[in-house]
Amino acid sequence: MNKISYLVLLMGFFAAATAQASQAELNKLRSTVDAALDALYGECCADLPKEEKRVKVRSILEKNYDLSVIIRRAIGRNWSELNESQQEQVLDLVKQLIVKAYVDGMKDQTRPEVEFGEVIEITDKRMEIPSTVDLGDKQVNVLYRLGRLKSGWQIYDVVAEDISVVSNYRQQIDDHFRKGDAEGLITKLKELLTKDEIDEDIAI
Repeated sequence: MNKISYLVLLMGFFAAATAQASQAELNKLRSTVDAALDALYGECCADLPKEEKRVKVRSILEKNYDLSVIIRRAIGRNWSELNESQQEQVLDLVKQLIVKAYVDGMKDQTRPEVEFGEVIEITDKRMEIPSTVDLGDKQVNVLYRLGRLKSGWQIYDVVAEDISVVSNYRQQIDDHFRKGDAEGLITKLKELLTKDEIDEDIAI
């Protein structure tokens, strides 16, 4: 086998491996979303108190993805402003807020229909998975951005109707640390958890 033939064969192998990884991640994301919706609307869980639904949804999300990846990206350079104990508290509080906003936001709505598009391969370490969420009275375009880390493929950003979750929260957190500190952030996050309803932006 000459060098050119070997190179073509090698490129074909990596292309096939990348395609398999893309399909695997699409299937994983689809099954995660379906499982989360089942925890809200399925026969097993539809009548459960919202607190129990939150526990189930969080368990499903954390079983499949490391939520700290997207949270740490949102916190950005401000991560160093927190000591180890504060970092753990912030991660847990934001996870609770994400799940609370998701579960409470679905209240009194019929189960949405979610359609996933073709995986967009950016590089061998980055991919994007587009989706459309049909809420009955409107449709929302949601783009999942994934990166390949040591722990596997993880979601590092979610873009809903061209609004990046990471960019949105990073701006808010940057604004907070211009005039506040880590303990003040923790206090605000705890206050948000006590509210009956959380705004979609979860403004801090």
